[in-house]
Parts: sequence; C-alpha cells; structure tokens
Amino acid sequence: MAAIVAPHVKKAVIANPKQVRVIAYAKIKTDTIDAGVLAQRYASDFLPEVWIPDEPTPALRRQVTRRNQIVRKHPA
Repeated sequence: MAAIVAPHVKKAVIANPKQVRVIAYAKIKTDTIDAGVLAQRYASDFLPEVWIPDEPTPALRRQVTRRNQIVRKHPA
C-alpha cells in the first residue's frame, strides 16, 4: 500500500492498527472523521507507525526465501 501511495505524497505513513484504538472505539464512524483523527494524531506525534522497508529490502527477502527453498529441497 505504501509503495502505491508514496510517489504521490512527501511521506507515506502506515499506522499500527492494534495501537490506534481511538478510531475503533469511536461512536460515529466515517472515513472523513477517521482521516481527521489520524491526521490530528500524526500532527501531535501520537500515531504509532509501522516500519516500511526501503525499496531493495523486499527483493532481497524474496532472494533469501528462494535460496532457503532450494537448500531445503536439495540438502547437501
């Protein structure tokens, strides 16, 4: 998701949903209100962020995973 949004914004932030309970317990729920709450929490530095890997990291993870699959399939 961040990779899709990132080219269109200065910084893409993904909040940890387990730690953003204020939205889940709101009595009135709309996308506009939820977005406003998230924006306020981000501006106040109270939005717990999830780590987003840099661009080469997912490719490297795929290579390591593939190597492990090959090693398991053909043990020495």
